[in-house]
Amino acid sequence: MTKAFGVQRVTFPIETEANIRRRMLDLCQTHARNVVEITRQLVVLLDNLAERKPKLAKDNYQSILKTLEENDKNKTTFLSEVASVGSLLISREDFLRLLFRLGEVAEYCEAMAFRLMGIVDLKWKLDTKRLQSVSHLMSSVLKEISKVRETLHSLSFDAEKAIETARAVEELERQIDAESRKLDMDLISSRISLQDLLFFRDLVERAEKIADIGVDVVDHIRVLALTA
Repeated sequence: MTKAFGVQRVTFPIETEANIRRRMLDLCQTHARNVVEITRQLVVLLDNLAERKPKLAKDNYQSILKTLEENDKNKTTFLSEVASVGSLLISREDFLRLLFRLGEVAEYCEAMAFRLMGIVDLKWKLDTKRLQSVSHLMSSVLKEISKVRETLHSLSFDAEKAIETARAVEELERQIDAESRKLDMDLISSRISLQDLLFFRDLVERAEKIADIGVDVVDHIRVLALTA
């Protein structure tokens, strides 16, 4: 309590940047956890389609949509928090970029799942071997996104560990890049129909894009680690 011009004023402690940063990290980690779950559900969906289990695949798609809903709510909370702290959080723009890029991973996964469900509704039979190949590629992507989440988690207690883990993400992305190129060449040289070729190449391209975004996310994590 302070006194000015004979009037007593109550002063409240200003929230520290460290506390705000911790809260932002918690929200980003929730986002990352949901993104990993969405990616995992997509892999299971692909497996179920390869095994001719369309009903289970539809359940996977509903799980993806439900988790996306949770992420939308988390994003709203995050944006409200950022607006409330204002300039108290110097790295707020870095956190925003991090969250939005994580969101893009979820959106790409949902887009892939949506297309696959469209194929189911059309009763269009896809080549099992190609579905398994895409599932294998997405399993590699899941490993990378899980490592992205681990990198973000490390940021809470050890910035140097986060930077070290980020390198593992880059290595996984390089492996995915090589795998996707090989799969693309296999598709081009195969004798599948043109519509199947275009469809599978679209899936491969989206999977590769997710892997690229994963590297972008850890770049943002590196920036946050440097300001920790």
